[in-house]
Amino acid sequence: MRVNESLDVIVRPWARRLPGGDWDVLFYQAQIRYQPLDRLRIDAGILSSTLGMATLEMRQDLNPAVASPFYYFGPVPRFDPQADRLQVLSGGYPLGAIVSSSGSWWDARGGVVDGTPARYRNVIASDNPSPAAQLVAGAGVTPRPGFRLGVGVAHGAYRDQDDTDYYNSSYPLPDADATVFTVEGEFAVRYTRITGEWVRDRFESTTTPAITRGFYLQGVQTLTPRLFAVSRVTHASTPVLIGTERVERTRSQFELSGGFRLTQDWILKGGYEASRRYGATDWGHAATLSVVWGKRWF
Repeated sequence: MRVNESLDVIVRPWARRLPGGDWDVLFYQAQIRYQPLDRLRIDAGILSSTLGMATLEMRQDLNPAVASPFYYFGPVPRFDPQADRLQVLSGGYPLGAIVSSSGSWWDARGGVVDGTPARYRNVIASDNPSPAAQLVAGAGVTPRPGFRLGVGVAHGAYRDQDDTDYYNSSYPLPDADATVFTVEGEFAVRYTRITGEWVRDRFESTTTPAITRGFYLQGVQTLTPRLFAVSRVTHASTPVLIGTERVERTRSQFELSGGFRLTQDWILKGGYEASRRYGATDWGHAATLSVVWGKRWF
């Protein structure tokens, strides 16, 4: 809702019914956006993620494919004796404040959030780890219309020795920090749009630091005003603790889909998806289908 020319309020609740019958409720966004000047913006609250290209397409009316890159929601296997429920990058949104600015060919942002971008965090849940301040910064350049390159980084603690309840541990665990670094790009010309990102996480651990990586590359082709096609490849690698040693494991996903705009409000999407989980040798295959209705009233 636009309060005035400088102030917007954005609220996006989300709920799902779990297999056991309970409901999981969260806010993907609950933020205030204040723009006192043309080139200055302040966001505070439960923010849309400050890192990651795909977070801009989490809404199905914005996502050209059916699925999202898996590493935004799927956890990485544990690399320490204690499982930390980490991800390459989280699709959940943190609590914090960000200041952004931009010019004709550049953009920059910086601020503080309450949890590492490499772990899902439901701000209103009671079983979260302790809040941990993360410094977040990012910048990008747009050398020509339709072409942008950007980087982002976040650093802070992801494990607190006092979080014994969260880890269901009877003894304190060592404090540990995480550094998340991203590179992103977008190129659009005529009826073709290509986007992608690369993510590198460095997690301190009880032994040597663990390094996880992930990337996705996506292409969208508009065929007619109503018809479009999309292809996306996603890949991640991470160390996995097997016995007392770490072994590198990978996971991959490929999606080929198409969409048809029935009206301005309705979109029908469907296609093919292949995936291979961490440590697996065989690929799984699936057909995908999505019916989307989205409408803006004010």
